[in-house]
Amino acid sequence: MKDSPRVKTFSLQVRLAQLRLKHQDVKAKIAAELKRPAPCSLILRGLKLRRLQLKDEMARCMALLQKHGLARLSPQRSVSGEPA
Repeated sequence: MKDSPRVKTFSLQVRLAQLRLKHQDVKAKIAAELKRPAPCSLILRGLKLRRLQLKDEMARCMALLQKHGLARLSPQRSVSGEPA
């Protein structure tokens, strides 16, 4: 049985919500690392790379949702809802 477009859309929305939470978590880890007396550049580089990967995947999900006319936020919005 094939998934209906509605099921795929819901799945994309759930995935997007998960990605936003992960993005916020990584962003918080970056902030915590920067507050340390001697932040580790290797850790920061890895965290920033992961944050960008999550952002790219969120953009792909948003593009698919927009293709179906169901996106609620513009792709220029950050995870926190503030303009990027």
